[in-house]
Amino acid sequence: MKPVIICIDDDQTVLDSLMRELSVNLGDMFEIEMAMGGIEALELVDDLLTEKCEIAVVIADYIMPDMKGDEVLKRIHERSPNTLKIMLTGQATIEGVSNAVNSAQLYRYIAKPWVSTQLNLTLQEALKIYWLEHQLAEQNTQLRANEHRLAQFLEAIPIGVSVYDTTGKTTYANRKAKELLGIEILPEVTIEELSPAYQVYRAGTGQLYPNNELPVVRSLAGETVRVEDLEVHQPDRIIPLEVSTTPILNEMGNINYAICTFQDISDRQRAESDRLRLAQEREAKNVALQMNREIEAKNQELASALAELQATQQQLIESEKMAALGQLVAGVAHEINTPIAAIRSSAGSISGFLSSTLEELPGLFQTLNEEQGQEFLALLGRSLHQELTLSTKEERKLKKALRIQLQELEFSEIDAENFADTLVIMGIYNKIDAFLPLFTRPNGFNVLELAYKLSQIKRGMTTIQTATERASKVVFALKTYAHYEQSGQMTQANLTEGIETVLTLYQNQFKQGVNVIRNYAELPRILCYPDELNQVWTNLIHNALQAMDNRGTLMIDAIVIDEQVQISFTDSGKGISEEIKSKIFAPFFTTKAPGEGSGLGLDIINKIIKKHQGKIEFESIPGQTVFKVFLPITR
Repeated sequence: MKPVIICIDDDQTVLDSLMRELSVNLGDMFEIEMAMGGIEALELVDDLLTEKCEIAVVIADYIMPDMKGDEVLKRIHERSPNTLKIMLTGQATIEGVSNAVNSAQLYRYIAKPWVSTQLNLTLQEALKIYWLEHQLAEQNTQLRANEHRLAQFLEAIPIGVSVYDTTGKTTYANRKAKELLGIEILPEVTIEELSPAYQVYRAGTGQLYPNNELPVVRSLAGETVRVEDLEVHQPDRIIPLEVSTTPILNEMGNINYAICTFQDISDRQRAESDRLRLAQEREAKNVALQMNREIEAKNQELASALAELQATQQQLIESEKMAALGQLVAGVAHEINTPIAAIRSSAGSISGFLSSTLEELPGLFQTLNEEQGQEFLALLGRSLHQELTLSTKEERKLKKALRIQLQELEFSEIDAENFADTLVIMGIYNKIDAFLPLFTRPNGFNVLELAYKLSQIKRGMTTIQTATERASKVVFALKTYAHYEQSGQMTQANLTEGIETVLTLYQNQFKQGVNVIRNYAELPRILCYPDELNQVWTNLIHNALQAMDNRGTLMIDAIVIDEQVQISFTDSGKGISEEIKSKIFAPFFTTKAPGEGSGLGLDIINKIIKKHQGKIEFESIPGQTVFKVFLPITR
């Protein structure tokens, strides 16, 4: 069974482009699977793991409506840690990429539109690493098993065992050693710090044991030592120890480590224990006092920083407008980059397919008789007229069923798999009996492959047309939004067209989980300042998205009431509290965090609406906020 490469995106054109490109370069060695969004991807991963398939690489978009790319990769990493993850997107935040690196061990990030050579080189490197890690994991498993057995033996010994390198760092301590030394985690210390780090004293003196006389230090110098004049001071007791140390040599005869064994040999006098305990309590109090002083100093620093931030807030009066504009530009870039990537990939695929098919087609028809030629044209025609788009899950089921059918017709397992995979991609998965004479020819698969390439040329052209229309729509919306009426005169305008222009530019943010419902009545064209009203729609839509945290329902109603046009924006956000309802139109009032807005947005649109002799009202309860804009039809 072939290892699997999974492509995840919410754009079918991108998935089609990746499928064609990866099938050409890696289809012989890997199964290429696709998933529309994060939820379908996780279902696909679960299915593949249930079938004991190896998932070598996952390529995922970042912005998807049901789940962000970094969260998808994180969940896939939880299911298949050895799978290499690649993020392929036109827009990803630093936080999103960081989350993917930290939570899913992201292997690479490739920007859209991608370069085919870069994508193929990255995949080849990732697949090499995948196999190397696979082999290394098996070796590490055996090594860990051996280490575990050794650790079990050492942990069962009723005496303390510890090992030190030439710098004095403790590289190992068994359970008994940690108990006697009073530690849970091995500290990072040098030879000069051993005595104070482990609280090693010369018995009966109350003084730290001289570092140069410590048994382990002497063994690191080449001696084999046994002493009984050490004691370890723990917070609640003093433990006298019998200690034996021995140097450990490497192959060259040089000392690499010293091994130390020790055990508790007796209890110390109660008075000495009490004295040491009191000394430790005083030290603890000193530490606490020092910590309190440090905390007080930090609080003063924070208070000073807060005062500075409050002083600079007045300098950020335009921050709310700039934040909205930044999000708008980023979304537009993503919406344009995605179809451009699809166009570039499809054009490359069409070029490759044309080069090969133009060379092969004349030779093929020379080998076919008239009846076989008609069968070939029928096969091609059926693929070209197949408009149904299948999900990845449906494709997998159809491929499996068709492989079984072909094997029953005495196709070999490899031939059945190749024919089934190609036929399903072409959209042919039933009523194949008429084409069996073509398939059973000596060069039957070459005939099918040529028909597949010809059909893919048409599909590539369809992809280019769809992507071009999509990009044109975004560019037209951006051009309309950016237009500024220099004359300063009112003009007749269709209000819903202006709203749709703004909605188009926010389309990328809607993909994160916003359902937009439009209820537009037939509206008359009204005399207005269209550019300024577009700023009103932008501000209200932007505020609604922020109130919902970019997830929820935004309903826009446009009706005519009493010689007025009423435009309503209803969001499913958390609502506006009673305490601030009277303040939201006041200049500089904002509930947003510092740096996210100046509090001028609603004040500005209120002035714009009054300039149109209209009014703005709102109603809000938890889970539903409605802003209504009333504009006169006649003046």
